[in-house]
Amino acid sequence: MERNKLRRLAKLFVFVAIANLPFITITQLIGIDTFIDSFHHPESYHYIKNDRIDISGVQTGYLVLEKPTNQDYQIEQGDTILYYSQNNELQQQVVCQILYHHGMKTYYTTIENQAILDGPIYDQQIIGKIKGNLDENIWNALCLQLWDISIDRLNAVALFFNN
Repeated sequence: MERNKLRRLAKLFVFVAIANLPFITITQLIGIDTFIDSFHHPESYHYIKNDRIDISGVQTGYLVLEKPTNQDYQIEQGDTILYYSQNNELQQQVVCQILYHHGMKTYYTTIENQAILDGPIYDQQIIGKIKGNLDENIWNALCLQLWDISIDRLNAVALFFNN
């Protein structure tokens, strides 16, 4: 009888662990704070497949973006952003300097292998802040789709917050 209970408990533990593996993968990619925030602000987090986007120096796969719809959204030095350049090309660069130019916040990035600043980049050019980059494979695609479905359809916020 005792052995039967231990087997059931072991099966339950294995089932819970396997069911949560996609979420553990996403949490490892974007961090626990961002993962929990994605349930609180589901419209702010999206993933895109970057093989259809011409970004130099970036491998194909998936990008997890934080869009500027969240009130806590803020770009800081060292953040990687996805934006449209002056030539209307999609670019991915790391922000190295933030300045105010004629009362407008402007962002500057460094051109590859040079110390020359590229910019200014304005808020309206920015699509979002890149939170993570995943290789293209079946497991990562499944994890991202489950995460995207769960932040839109589950009421997981009730588990984390007492509002």
